[in-house]
Amino acid sequence: MKYDRDLLWPTLEPATPEEEEQDSSELASDRKSIEQGDWSIDADTALEEARRLYDAEAERRRGADTKAGIYLAAITALVPVLTSLVPSIWSDKSGRAYAVISLLVFALAVTYLVKAGLWAFHTIKVSAFNQVHVNQLAKIWSTSSPKEGLAKEIAGAVRLNYRLTNEKVTCIKMTHEFLLRAFLVFALLLFVQGLWPPAASFIEWTTKQFHTPKSAPLLMCYS
Repeated sequence: MKYDRDLLWPTLEPATPEEEEQDSSELASDRKSIEQGDWSIDADTALEEARRLYDAEAERRRGADTKAGIYLAAITALVPVLTSLVPSIWSDKSGRAYAVISLLVFALAVTYLVKAGLWAFHTIKVSAFNQVHVNQLAKIWSTSSPKEGLAKEIAGAVRLNYRLTNEKVTCIKMTHEFLLRAFLVFALLLFVQGLWPPAASFIEWTTKQFHTPKSAPLLMCYS
């Protein structure tokens, strides 16, 4: 039942208290292992890998923002299409049933489109992102093993950024889901508008053919 509901209207279930507690516990455990771990063994490699992970996480974040911008541009481009469809929807040439069905399909498509735009805006909004600041860098370089300390700080920032980046990726996935449904419903609307008039004409012609009374036979009169 939930799958059928999500097929029509995708929903994002909030995390349960148990999941929140488990996530916080895993975060605390990971940060503890980072702080207490011995990174002095081949510190150069550890620092290089920490920087690589940080760059990958930053790129994943930028990718979500870029996709959100593209989706917003696509939504903006659909506005003229919506404007052009309104007069044909209110046209009464094909009957009231055509207008009602077209209006319902049009309203559903617009709803999907608006929801996709809201998720895209939620994706690109300014949010926190952890990084190593100048004061942290100065403090690290005052120690006897600055490379080890820097690797730990960068790794800790990467771990804190996982959840923040995952939220952006989740938002862009929801944008994609609603935009896909908006596209499919708009395609259905165009299909209805293209098929309805000839179908209505055919039904009307068929009805006339079956209901036209046959002419009575001629009687021959002989004088």
